[in-house]
Amino acid sequence: MMKRCFRLFSPVFSLSGLLAAALGLVSCSPSADDGEAEGSTESEPAAEAAVTQDWPLFRGDPEMQGISREDLAAPLEPAWTFEPPVEEGKKRPPFKASPVIADGKVYVGGQDAKFYCLDLATGAAVWTFEAEGTITAPAAVVQGRVFFGDTFGIMYAVDVATGKEVWRIEADDKIEGGVNALEVTDPATGTKEWRIFFGSHDFHLYSAAVADGAVRWKHETENYVMATPSIEAGLPGLIFGGCDGYLHIVHGLSGEKVHQVELGQYIANSAAVRDGIAYVAHYGGEVVAVQVATGEIVWKTATGVEYHGSPAVTEKTVIVPGTDKRLAAYDRVTGKEVWAFQGRRDFESSPLVCESAIWIGGMDGRLYALNPADGTELWNYDLGAQIFSAPALSRGVLVICGEDGVVYGFRGAKG
Repeated sequence: MMKRCFRLFSPVFSLSGLLAAALGLVSCSPSADDGEAEGSTESEPAAEAAVTQDWPLFRGDPEMQGISREDLAAPLEPAWTFEPPVEEGKKRPPFKASPVIADGKVYVGGQDAKFYCLDLATGAAVWTFEAEGTITAPAAVVQGRVFFGDTFGIMYAVDVATGKEVWRIEADDKIEGGVNALEVTDPATGTKEWRIFFGSHDFHLYSAAVADGAVRWKHETENYVMATPSIEAGLPGLIFGGCDGYLHIVHGLSGEKVHQVELGQYIANSAAVRDGIAYVAHYGGEVVAVQVATGEIVWKTATGVEYHGSPAVTEKTVIVPGTDKRLAAYDRVTGKEVWAFQGRRDFESSPLVCESAIWIGGMDGRLYALNPADGTELWNYDLGAQIFSAPALSRGVLVICGEDGVVYGFRGAKG
């Protein structure tokens, strides 16, 4: 069941710490902790200098670009699977949430109202947290805690080491969007504070302190907020679409409105931000580029496609998954279509882009690898279950979840 919207008719920011933590870029060779990954690199000496990256947020970074600085080339082979235990005779609840990865651990919530921490190398459960409601939204790992919301409207902060609850916030309706984070500085006092940001079906975007969960502000919209908010690195802005048909740009410190850009249709996915431009695809069949500083529409391309998955943005293209069975790339400057891959069924998942491949799951149950240059198919693997979840990549392991209630880990095929 896809996400649906229903219509009801100068601060100072410090992003350096966030970007360093979110991207987690290091140059290293695999250690003994990497298990099978260590063995797979023995025939590839060049891999010793490979870049590895955490994927601690939905879309990988605060700007929701969907780009991995770590490379992974096709073909892949299954490394492990995680199947949550179920009572005999009962069907395993599906996964719709996208996984995130930090410090060698995978974090993902399920529709069994449980949140799982898994070992990235083996897929073994490290700990399990029982939530009040089902979990369909991606989590975020910030400052030693993992944050996620559920359909009871509760935002949880859980210690990553122990799996114990630190605090919770109760919104007035369910939370189906992910979490972003920012360290803000109060210009009056110079005080710094880490905050998380998330939306709710109660029409609000929330800002809360990472330390204790104190709600700093709520920004009211005219309908559900289902998107994970993006953060523009060069401006004091949070960018998020609403089911009220607006792309909202607000101050991260105060929550005050900066711009409200009318697009006229539901926006349930996240905007990808690059070089001060937010790229968004909405239910009304348009891919749109908006200048964050001014709120002006730079270009819009009419496609007639209802968009659910979130776009990725590279240096040259905006890559958008569609319900027309296509993954299409548009020129980032002009908005003109550059290439399109025709799948077998809709794309509800969101793409992950690295140097060698674009990775995306399809509603036909396949994990695809596509050529970033022209969108041609490089490889696919049939999971046998529909895929809503977006993939995550870290330390040579690609993780994706299926409607069969299984979490899958893949590594590059040996030889």
